[in-house]
Amino acid sequence: NGGVSSKVRALILNMFGHKVTAIYSDCIFGRGNGRIYMGAGSYINSGCYLDLNEDIVIGSNTSIAMKCIFVTTTHMIGNSEKRAGKTELHSIHIGDGCWIGANTTILPGVTVGNGAVVGAGSLVTKDLVSNGLYYGRPAKLIRILE
Repeated sequence: NGGVSSKVRALILNMFGHKVTAIYSDCIFGRGNGRIYMGAGSYINSGCYLDLNEDIVIGSNTSIAMKCIFVTTTHMIGNSEKRAGKTELHSIHIGDGCWIGANTTILPGVTVGNGAVVGAGSLVTKDLVSNGLYYGRPAKLIRILE
């Protein structure tokens, strides 16, 4: 595409305190104080949004497809004058060997177990067990993978 290579992009991000192996083009990073930590062999495909108000930890050999959203910020429910109350920050942890399908949204505080697969378009609202195949809005366990 003529843009900056994923290796150069990773080098630049690492200079700013992240630990990145490969991030493709058109990803958007929030302005928070969180960091991305990625294990060897992992990548984040193009067009993803990472709000980075808290850390996002991705294990080794994990594939994040395009246009995924990682949300580390939420709010307490406030009174009727302002329902988005006090801000809460929660890190996201994705295990080793995972595959997160395109257009998946992962909400604050979620841990995805090692080897889990999340189907495209899913909404991950709670922790996922290792080697589970998940799909849906919200993501539901379809079966355990061998």
